[in-house]
Amino acid sequence: MKHTYFWSRLLLVLLIGYSGNACLADYLPGDGLPLFQETIERSDVTLAAVGDVIMHMPIIKSCYNATDNSYDFRPIFSEIKPELEIADLAVGVLETPLAGPELKYTGYPSFNSPASIADALQWAGLDLVFIAHNHCMDRGIAGLEKTMAHLDKIGISYVGCNNRPDVKRYRMVETKGIKLAFLAYTTSTNGIVIPKAKQWMVNMLDYDEIAADIADAKRNGAAGIILALHTGIEYQRVPSNEQKQIVNRLLELGVDIVLGSHVHVIQPVELRTVATSEINKARTCFVAYSLGNLLSNQRWRYSDCGLMVHLKLTKYRGEAAITITDKKLTPLWVNRYTKDDKFNYRIKLVQDAPSTDPDVDLEGRLRMKQVWEETMEMINETVKK
Repeated sequence: MKHTYFWSRLLLVLLIGYSGNACLADYLPGDGLPLFQETIERSDVTLAAVGDVIMHMPIIKSCYNATDNSYDFRPIFSEIKPELEIADLAVGVLETPLAGPELKYTGYPSFNSPASIADALQWAGLDLVFIAHNHCMDRGIAGLEKTMAHLDKIGISYVGCNNRPDVKRYRMVETKGIKLAFLAYTTSTNGIVIPKAKQWMVNMLDYDEIAADIADAKRNGAAGIILALHTGIEYQRVPSNEQKQIVNRLLELGVDIVLGSHVHVIQPVELRTVATSEINKARTCFVAYSLGNLLSNQRWRYSDCGLMVHLKLTKYRGEAAITITDKKLTPLWVNRYTKDDKFNYRIKLVQDAPSTDPDVDLEGRLRMKQVWEETMEMINETVKK
């Protein structure tokens, strides 16, 4: 029996519920639900995304083991590991060079971190890291080369910087028969000049290059284009006009999902309907202007937290592109507490319920409640617009 438009939409809404820990309301601006498909033949991929990993020196020191002169950052991510592992693909921003101890480990303003932070991110479930950011050149070309060499060694994918001029600027990942192209671009290297002969090493924002990347990725079968954008005004909770202009241009060029970083606070997220060249057909895109901080030592309000996003990407039989059919948003908060006479860090899943963790003190529990309310308010304000 043929379904009417109304009943098909209603049925689909009932069918795509998403289970998991308590999370933000699933409604966002725009209607991301696809038109009813008469066939049930489809493939689904779940993408998880988190924000910046910023390795301030107190974090590095907190994970040092003097017995064997090593660093183990895995405990920091232990509570979010299950949420990252349920996704088919998980991505985040590694905002530090891994240039080795010879170039000295340092935090802000010029970063260099133990390579084991990448090991910990891989252990926690990240499959790919974005490394085009304003700190990628903090230890120069040598530091960037060492960063990529370690990521290659442990087998975690990365995009945003290249160690050879003849490789593609994007990274294609195929999961469950769906090909997704990942891109990463930054608007700054903090004034550090990239040598002319090595310009190809860092993806600086360039619309012509991005258009070429997207065209090439689609020729190679990409059903979805995901771009990590490192830009914006630090600590500003609303996107700047420049951010909005860049995002608008990226969507026009064919990007399906924009994952923003750099400003170190959560900014609004939205679903956007974008016209296509096909008559009476549009596509729904997801924009996170900033996912905030996954990990940092920034203890002040709005910068001690971040956002984890889960998106269900569906490819129906006969369709060339993905459709975003579900989403889940989970606030995160970095708990810093003293144990064994030193700082310890744990990334917490923020829920609409008081924390029972004995390592979270009263001030921390109140802050987690505040993080939940602040993030809910931001999402609700986005909806109203």
